Amino acid sequence: MTILELRILPPLAVARLGASDTPLASYRLDVDQNAPLGYRTIVPDETLEVDVETGEIVKAFTPARVKFRDGDKIRPVAPFLEVFARTAPDVLEPLTLQLLAAHKLTPEDVKWTAHLGCRKIERRTLDKNDRIEALLNFSDHTRHSVLAACANFRDGKTLPIGWVQYVRPNNEFPEIRLRYTPPAGHVYGSSPTGELYDTSKPEPKHTDPNVPEERILYDPAKGGWLGYDESKADVSRVTNPGSIFTQYGPDGLSSGYFDDECDGIVLVTLDVEGKSLSAFARVGAGPPTFAPDVIPIRTIADELEQVAFGVGHEGMATLAEAEEILRRAVETVRLFNTTALNGNTVQGRMNQTSTMVRQDSNDFGRFFEPIMAPAIVDNHAILALHQNVLTALRSGTGAWFADALRKPEEVGDLSNIGRRKMPAMMRGADGRHLVLTRRQIDAVVSAAIGKLFSDEPEVKA
Repeated sequence: MTILELRILPPLAVARLGASDTPLASYRLDVDQNAPLGYRTIVPDETLEVDVETGEIVKAFTPARVKFRDGDKIRPVAPFLEVFARTAPDVLEPLTLQLLAAHKLTPEDVKWTAHLGCRKIERRTLDKNDRIEALLNFSDHTRHSVLAACANFRDGKTLPIGWVQYVRPNNEFPEIRLRYTPPAGHVYGSSPTGELYDTSKPEPKHTDPNVPEERILYDPAKGGWLGYDESKADVSRVTNPGSIFTQYGPDGLSSGYFDDECDGIVLVTLDVEGKSLSAFARVGAGPPTFAPDVIPIRTIADELEQVAFGVGHEGMATLAEAEEILRRAVETVRLFNTTALNGNTVQGRMNQTSTMVRQDSNDFGRFFEPIMAPAIVDNHAILALHQNVLTALRSGTGAWFADALRKPEEVGDLSNIGRRKMPAMMRGADGRHLVLTRRQIDAVVSAAIGKLFSDEPEVKA
């Protein structure tokens, strides 16, 4: 049995920031079939506990409950990246101590590279010296701090963006895996005062209440992030919507802040019988999930599913797939202040928060008016509407629901009808009204049609 190829699974892992020393336990989300649009139940699942000193997994256990905080500190999501070996054309199995030994190899023959960084400042300024990154090579089981450097940082300063640890395999847990633990989720700065200052003069005393002195990393005498003016940037390189950074003053200049969110690549290599085999996976560190029992209406997973399997389904999508999309829509709405997001006048005030109503007016000069009739956007009323849609889908009379969904080519339709299509009141990454993926839309359409025209046998008493 020869090791033909290596794979890292999952190929894309999302860590979540947290300052606690204890990672978040594993859990799954269960749906009550008697209340399909009700709240999901957080159910503890098997969790691996790693001794960070030795690098070994000391036990696998299922906690009695899932704990998200330790006091004021959030528990981070620290994913494992597991190495698999293709040992035959149709066989993919975990790379283990036993499989290594069969090829006269040891765990020390497995080599790791972690290349992680934060390029959000560089993305704005287009200055390569604003790139923040770290590159580590290791094959031991030490917990390595990932300290990212930047040419425009103050001398001797680095940005801590987590830890990587090659988990030491043992007889009970012989698999080859790496764990990435993300950073705490801190804000860092460029100015002791949080405002622009004359770098030709002595630096002012630290007075910034948002960032402690030890987290002032960026040197405004070297780079231009403090006071960066996006109005002077190349418009072809500006994001939409733009200016997504903390600003001060009427001119919208950058206050010089940044955080420790990051992403990068983890590479594993192994020399087998004269051949060098390798595989890589992507990791990223994002914000904590403050609604852990909710799955957003559209996620990266939906994008990847469409890329992998296409915009349509082979045959008919199942009713369960359509119901899951509807369930996620309900969960998203539960988190909304729908009255405010609709553009209603609230307590005698209007246009008090960032909404699609405001964005349509700012971007296109559209008349500022609520998306839906102000009287019908009560949160409970909208949830009741989704329940009615579910009932219609299950009864086979929900084919009309597809017409209420916004199509990708309709994101710029700012008519009353266009803005009222679902999902409503939400923004996509392009700054326009949110739309489901074509594959999600196909799931709803084909499931509804399939139910309507299915020849289900009659149930006889």
